Amino acid sequence: MSRLPALWRGRAAGGAVLAGIGYAVTAWLDMEPRLLPYVVWSVVVLATAYLVIDTVDVPAAEWQQGPPAPSDRVDEATPDLRVLSSHQQADHPSDALAHRLVALARARDPGLGDAVQRELAGTHRLAPPDIDRILTRIEDVRDPS
Repeated sequence: MSRLPALWRGRAAGGAVLAGIGYAVTAWLDMEPRLLPYVVWSVVVLATAYLVIDTVDVPAAEWQQGPPAPSDRVDEATPDLRVLSSHQQADHPSDALAHRLVALARARDPGLGDAVQRELAGTHRLAPPDIDRILTRIEDVRDPS
């Protein structure tokens, strides 16, 4: 048989003493207390008091956020995606896609940027295989770091 911890034994004894004193006072003042409702009321009041006492010193709960959801940018309308879409949909495309490809190439290697700029000079519409080929060339260049 398990025994109650000392804290709970002390609380039960203290609660019984307080309830007994309260019952004696109400009987002495001729309030005509009924034993069963008084015992139920005492248990409810003491349990509530002990719950409040137990939660006073507990630190406030803090929510922890998990890691951010991975973003693969597939559905995100980036400026690059907008440039590519407008180039594909326009009747008379601008040279914005060519400028963006040259800037990407220059960021990897200035010599490659110059080569891509010469290759795209005078080109108005780029076919998807040509865009893929140029992007593959840019991606194949490794950073010197």
